[in-house]
Amino acid sequence: MRNKSGRCNHKKFQFSSIFSSPQRGEDETDWFLLEAVVTKGSAPSLRSAKPDNVSWKAWIIRVLAIGCLCVSVPLIARWAHSEIFYQNDEFVLNSLEYHSDGMLAEKNLAQIANVAIGANLMKIDLKAIRNRFEKLAVVKEAVITREMPDKLRIAVKERTPVAWLSCPPLGLRSGDLERSYLIDAEGILFRCLDRNDLVDSLPIIETFRMDEPKEGDTFSADGAKSALRLIALGERLQEHENMNIHSIRLRTEWSIECHYRSGLQVTFARHEVERGIENLKTILSRSNEFGAPLASVNVAARENIAVTFSQEPDPTTMRAIANPIRNQLAVPLDSKEKHLQSILKGG
Repeated sequence: MRNKSGRCNHKKFQFSSIFSSPQRGEDETDWFLLEAVVTKGSAPSLRSAKPDNVSWKAWIIRVLAIGCLCVSVPLIARWAHSEIFYQNDEFVLNSLEYHSDGMLAEKNLAQIANVAIGANLMKIDLKAIRNRFEKLAVVKEAVITREMPDKLRIAVKERTPVAWLSCPPLGLRSGDLERSYLIDAEGILFRCLDRNDLVDSLPIIETFRMDEPKEGDTFSADGAKSALRLIALGERLQEHENMNIHSIRLRTEWSIECHYRSGLQVTFARHEVERGIENLKTILSRSNEFGAPLASVNVAARENIAVTFSQEPDPTTMRAIANPIRNQLAVPLDSKEKHLQSILKGG
């Protein structure tokens, strides 16, 4: 330790020091030696002491606080949700909207839904209502939605019937609302709730061998898929008059018999319905050209298709039928003979 003298403590201000770097002067201070006795443990440690007893109580308090927060937040949220929606008079059902694309009338939908005006909109169990609708075989899908603040919308998509089921041995007849069934494109059986012109004009699928059906079952008689496929492809014949299907009979294991409203009877191979439709289109087009109405056609055969006419055709157009087709290939043919040979070859 040094003691400063007076001379060094009384410095005069000089302008030259502003423009020149300071220079270290001669050290004119005196030095004193200080002695101290330091014993172990007398001086405090400069290192911060680590808390060796971190309070376990503090950790318990923290855990309890977090637990209380986790429990209280859902409870508060549930209470707020109840107060806002369930105890709020603004969410009272005042409007019911029904929509169906099939035979179910509004009164039927209201009866199935079993929902009353004035109920709390938020307390209505939408899933339960949807399940009640979808238990009906005629219903394919039901969509139930809330529309805030006071409307409930019920939209039902029904199965579209494509045919009646008829099974004489079981007493099932087309048009019988109590016993018979309608069939959709997927083969699902369901009851007819109301008859109208569209339902009465549906084709009939008749089978003589099947188990006792139940509503909601899948039509699985022999040839059922082929019959439904034939109905689906029927639109390909719409260009010809009265070619709507009246009935389809499942008689044998290899063929199905189709009766059209024009009176034409056509036999199809069960596993080649599409080919049969294309051959029938060609035969109908050619027969119309020379004015010979058809009575029956067997398109189950790939070649030499058997054709019968509803009235006797012109004998001059039938000469090609009397002789083998192979012998006629080298002879010039008129247009009518070419048409008939095309028919006999399968189109």
